[in-house]
Amino acid sequence: MQTMTLAAEPQHVRAAPSHPDPYPYYGRLARERPFFRDETNGWWVAASAAAVTAVLTSELCLTRPSSEPVPEALRDGAAAELFGRLVRLRDDEARGRLKAAVTAALRSIDLGQVADLTRRRAAELDSELGPTLDAASTTRFMFALPVQVVAQLLGLPHTRFGDAMGWLGDYGAAAAAAGTGIPTPTPELVTRGHRGAQALFDLVRAIKDDDTARGPLLGALVREARLAGCDDEKDVVANAIGYMIQGYAAMASLIGSTLLALARRPALRAEVDADRTLLRPLVQEVVRCDPVTNSTFRFMARDGEIAGHRLRQGEMIIVLLAAANRDPALNPEPDRFDIARTDRKYLEFGAGSHVCPADRFAVLVVEIAVDHLLTRGVPLERLESSLSYAASGHVRTPLFKA
Repeated sequence: MQTMTLAAEPQHVRAAPSHPDPYPYYGRLARERPFFRDETNGWWVAASAAAVTAVLTSELCLTRPSSEPVPEALRDGAAAELFGRLVRLRDDEARGRLKAAVTAALRSIDLGQVADLTRRRAAELDSELGPTLDAASTTRFMFALPVQVVAQLLGLPHTRFGDAMGWLGDYGAAAAAAGTGIPTPTPELVTRGHRGAQALFDLVRAIKDDDTARGPLLGALVREARLAGCDDEKDVVANAIGYMIQGYAAMASLIGSTLLALARRPALRAEVDADRTLLRPLVQEVVRCDPVTNSTFRFMARDGEIAGHRLRQGEMIIVLLAAANRDPALNPEPDRFDIARTDRKYLEFGAGSHVCPADRFAVLVVEIAVDHLLTRGVPLERLESSLSYAASGHVRTPLFKA
């Protein structure tokens, strides 16, 4: 039987990702308030599957305000340079060609090679993290494995994995704080973010220029960028780093949420232990039921109509992907966790021109990570008691501590 900490409903949509159980709230919004304006906080909210899809596919909606493509708190430093060049946060003229290159490069990588690399790196991490697999070391494994697989595909040497993870954490914290206000973007946090971004730029640029060091993913990105007419070196380097940025929190969070799904369902755990091929539909149902990206945001490029409502230029829309997944119009009986669900639909990877191309890659790495942890004897029965969620206005990241 699933157990969950009882708590009051989230105060608003940006408090939901770190809430113990935001899903009754999300489901209610999807059914009863498909698209509305939160007058208290001054933003619009898209909650139903139809409204979320309308926003994500509308040419009226930008990933950043047209007046502030880079958050003010990040200005004048390497973190601003990195943030402003990431294709997932751009709507400029060059974005389409660059997105095509980023997508083609990732999809050119053989998934069999990715699987082999992930298994080897998981085994190496066993010796690096120590013989005892407790809640804290499970969290370290969750964060280390996905980003280090991506790092190796780019060509980073093993000796720089630790440095790169520290820099990614510093940049990610600063970017999230500057972009969402959670946590508060203090000068110290932003300074660390600039330092981390610059160190990542320097490291990846050096690998890009070294034919003997460049990994298959970075090599593919260089090639595809050239074919697409993207000749700005900083764009290529930034979006190579972007692969690691996405892997750092997103895949780690999905590993943690999949472990929780098993910890809360002993019968399902027994089924998966007996047949590990069930891991793939399990991960996909977790993506639907307990997604990493609870929400994202969009900004109106100009006055216009979205989901039957008139919005003004510059207004912000909180796009509730997690609520859309709980919309009965998208998935019948959406609150039922069912790995045998047919015609499963979810919006974790977005829609429209900013759809994420890492769907198959991410699910594969997470599947192998969970398989490895189960084989090692991850202490599922102790995860719930050590659980907290990272402070975030948009991303749901479970953390397990001793």
